[in-house]
Amino acid sequence: MGHDDYQQRKQQWLAQIEEFYSQVQLWLEPYAIKHQVKYDFHSVLLAEELLGSYATRSMGIKLGRQHVVLRPVGAMLGASGGRIDLEGHRGKVCFVQPNFGTGWKIATKDGEFPAYEDFNEDNFFEALLEVSSD
Repeated sequence: MGHDDYQQRKQQWLAQIEEFYSQVQLWLEPYAIKHQVKYDFHSVLLAEELLGSYATRSMGIKLGRQHVVLRPVGAMLGASGGRIDLEGHRGKVCFVQPNFGTGWKIATKDGEFPAYEDFNEDNFFEALLEVSSD
């Protein structure tokens, strides 16, 4: 891949992050309207060897007294095509694109033989509860 290819990949990655957040906001909207959930965004600077430094944003989600963060990790991480971590006080859940641009999955197992589940509303809320529930 040449420099222009990496720049294009970075722009695609940034767009995929925003699409991910848009989907999450859509799922959270009924709860946000009722003031049961609040979310906000914060600037994040990432640096990847092949893509260089670039600005994006993380998404904070507040559920009552619990707070979790969706944080982009990178577009070029080993075999995956991108990763966003959901982090809370009870742990972390990784959302990945097994191949760049193929859609998001929830990583259920790391290692040599990773396992994935579909990224859908039910699985997202399960992940949210997993990292935030007492």
